Amino acid sequence: MVAIWYLLILAPFIAIPILWWNYRRKVALREELSGARWQQLVGTAKVADTPAPASAAYRRRERLLDAGQTLVYLLLKQGMPDHEIMANVTLAELLELPAGTTDTEQEQRRRQLALHRVDFVVCGKSMQPLVAVELLAAEAPAALTTAPDFKSQCLHQAGIRHVRLLRNALPARQEIRARVLGD
Repeated sequence: MVAIWYLLILAPFIAIPILWWNYRRKVALREELSGARWQQLVGTAKVADTPAPASAAYRRRERLLDAGQTLVYLLLKQGMPDHEIMANVTLAELLELPAGTTDTEQEQRRRQLALHRVDFVVCGKSMQPLVAVELLAAEAPAALTTAPDFKSQCLHQAGIRHVRLLRNALPARQEIRARVLGD
């Protein structure tokens, strides 16, 4: 009977080290597997980081603005030297989204605005947008008189004047300031 009591007293001294050893062995095995997975992931990422050779090299454009846009840009720069002129600006860069909308609504609106662009933006010296200028093709005079489109509505809500110029009927250098700024 005394032998059983001695075994019961010694059992924890034997069981605890065995359980501890088993636990440490499993943790070491888990860490080893985790390290192997990490090395595999990093090795795969290094291969993927290497850019694939392009089928054709990128080339620089000959001109950022076509001939008509360049003419209007120069007219704007000469007619309004006290203003800054920006070319090819998207509405997403030009307008701030209204507050109080959800993140998904804001992302949808931002994407919709990014689809629309204006040819030129006339800014004050503080870089505040004042006027958005669009250059229309010669065959598009009906666009000047139709109901306001999405672009016009957005610019009007933001308090930015929207001016459309016909490519074949550009104002003279002396008239460009009055036509664009509405002076």
